[in-house]
Amino acid sequence: MSNNKHYKTEAKHTAEEPKEQKQGYYVHNSLVSYYLLVMFSFFTLFLTNQYSNARHDKFYLFLGLSGAMIIGTTLSFLLKKYDKSGDTLAPFFKPISVPDTAMLSFIGCAVISSLFSPHFADTIIAEIARNNGLLLLLTYAVVYFIITRMYVYKDYVLAVYLIFSWAVAILTLLNFFYIDPLELLKGYSEAVAKDFGSTIGNKNTIASYMSLFLPVAVMTFVINEKKYMRVLAGISIAVAYIGALSANSSSVILGLIIAIPVMAVFSARRYEYLMRFMLAMAILFAGGKLLRFFSFCLSDADKGFEFIQRFLIYDKLTYIPIAVFGVIFLLMLFFKGNAEARYPAKLLTVILTVLLASGVVGVIGAMLYFTLIDTKTSLGSFDKLLRFDDRWGTHRGFMWIRSMEEYGKFDISKKLFGYGPDMFYYVLEPYFTELSARFGDGSTDCAHNEYINYLVTQGLFGLLSYLALLGAVCVRSIKRAAKNPIPLIFVSAIVCYAVQATVNLYQPITTPVFFIFIAIAEAMNRQTPIDDYKTKHN
Repeated sequence: MSNNKHYKTEAKHTAEEPKEQKQGYYVHNSLVSYYLLVMFSFFTLFLTNQYSNARHDKFYLFLGLSGAMIIGTTLSFLLKKYDKSGDTLAPFFKPISVPDTAMLSFIGCAVISSLFSPHFADTIIAEIARNNGLLLLLTYAVVYFIITRMYVYKDYVLAVYLIFSWAVAILTLLNFFYIDPLELLKGYSEAVAKDFGSTIGNKNTIASYMSLFLPVAVMTFVINEKKYMRVLAGISIAVAYIGALSANSSSVILGLIIAIPVMAVFSARRYEYLMRFMLAMAILFAGGKLLRFFSFCLSDADKGFEFIQRFLIYDKLTYIPIAVFGVIFLLMLFFKGNAEARYPAKLLTVILTVLLASGVVGVIGAMLYFTLIDTKTSLGSFDKLLRFDDRWGTHRGFMWIRSMEEYGKFDISKKLFGYGPDMFYYVLEPYFTELSARFGDGSTDCAHNEYINYLVTQGLFGLLSYLALLGAVCVRSIKRAAKNPIPLIFVSAIVCYAVQATVNLYQPITTPVFFIFIAIAEAMNRQTPIDDYKTKHN
């Protein structure tokens, strides 16, 4: 029992601010926090000319803000008066972690890819595509290294992110019901207006943003020990779910199908966490019913929900998870005194992990079966999900299949390093006529799958480096979660984003926030040495 008490005391402290972070706080630390505050507020809402210039607005603003932060923090760090303990530049460069190595490899591949691309000039800014060229990738890398070395976690930074994300979600909701308080839809055709909303852009970009916002809200509610943060997070869960449904894109639903079980596994490490997770899920599904009430008040005058979103909002069956999660929460609360002492954290974590893995394998198996073996049975609404062909996922299948065909034609250097950062447009250009004739799209500048995009544009080495970066940050965060669980908040968002990225695209609107979350998680990993913890407490 004494070990359990110590564990709970330690966990409660580290869910707020780790002790190591209170030993020193310099100007460069403050500048990074200010940068994040601006990125999570002003950057999120900034537009100059409605949606038509959203990508450029965010792209140039991100470069400007990041450039100012890089210059400011570098000068502050170099001009700092070092103390008598011998503080030097060494802590900035050492130790080099696995994520650091992966990031350096990722950027190295991007540089090589750009230098040997047939369209070198285009790779710098990638104006022909989504501006995810070499300049933006290099900025991601420098921002990553600045944040991982200089950021000290502060609750108020996360609170600002949650609050300003409310605005994104609420505007998405209002725009979906043709309520346009900022006149962002004014002058656009009906077809364009249906696909755009909030200050983020089209429905896929909004879905990408919600795949970050919702997991952060849930895990902040589960992990944070400060009541005001849990109140903010509780409100954010409902608001984020409403925004995710109003985005009306299947990508965020796909992300949540994996992210919610992953968050359950993370929450299972403590009785208190799992109890809060149950309440969080009840709040989440109740958010769908709030959206149903809002729709009722407006006589259902919306842009038209897709099948899954309509089911989650309008079907009476979705009252069941509200009741189930709510009852489990109340039972756990009622029996907390006796049950917490006997709580089988490791066993439950293993069971949930096995169930998650089994579900993923089952879905993949079903897709393989209906794609390769049973190609005739009608699957109704699930035909475009479980049977992979050119029509799959709003003809994403067409782009994926043709992308891999073109990749197979690359010479060895392009197979390893790609065609050039964000140069997918040129790779698929030979198929634009067929794409237009069959699906009505005259062209495309991305595969609508980030991993295929990275494979084609930055090669096998670039893709493997990117995957290594994501995987290493997640593994390091999970290993240190017993001492500092805060990174699990950002890991949950990384997982959700990474899953939805299989059917979505990178761009300078939400992807910068994703890389910032990666950097924040790794910053706290660096401040939580796992070996020191084992030495002290084993």
